[in-house]
Amino acid sequence: MLKKHKLEIQRWLENTNEPDVWVKNENDKIKTWKKQSFEDCSWDKNCHYIVDDKYAELRKIQIDKPDTKFEYWDEYEKKWLDTYPLWDSCLYRIKPTYPIFKVSGKGTNEEFVVKFTGPTVGEVVFAMPDSTYTIGHVSDGWYEHNRKDCWEDVSYNPKRRLYDKQPIVCWDNNMETVRIVGFYDIENDGVFNIEGCRDGFEYDNYTPYPHPDDKFIIEMYRKLEK
Repeated sequence: MLKKHKLEIQRWLENTNEPDVWVKNENDKIKTWKKQSFEDCSWDKNCHYIVDDKYAELRKIQIDKPDTKFEYWDEYEKKWLDTYPLWDSCLYRIKPTYPIFKVSGKGTNEEFVVKFTGPTVGEVVFAMPDSTYTIGHVSDGWYEHNRKDCWEDVSYNPKRRLYDKQPIVCWDNNMETVRIVGFYDIENDGVFNIEGCRDGFEYDNYTPYPHPDDKFIIEMYRKLEK
């Protein structure tokens, strides 16, 4: 039996709840995680085993995406620090990859979107008329972007360098002179349709609209489905 398997058995023995175990066989083409009872595990050398405890989902990511960076909360310094997790009693999380986009006041006339480049550093990239902030406002004193009482997630496509509902200009390669102004639909890698729904068209090219505070952009934004 491999050393890593013995460590997982020990982790299971230390848990009084007798949890299930997540198993993934590297020889399976799909390579999906399956949950089994501890007694049903065969402890095959070709398998990964993870006890289904509070660290299970993060530990699966560590195996599935080995390039993922992690942080732990340092109680002495009161901040997140880089680490290679040992999965002890510390509090762990995936290290944020910037930029991160967050929205405050979603669905209201005070809504604004911030592009974070650090835990408390960011720039307002979109703002509704009654927002406290205007587009272009930069601060290093925002509430930290992981505070759920302050922010909601905004999905971001790093390949497109566009965030969901971002005002954009789009066009097809065979229609170079025709430009469409719309909003990026990250779920379909396309554009919201004229009714504001996520079943719009796809185009060959997308680029940010340079004046996201234009009045007609604000009125169109109101119609987008939440």
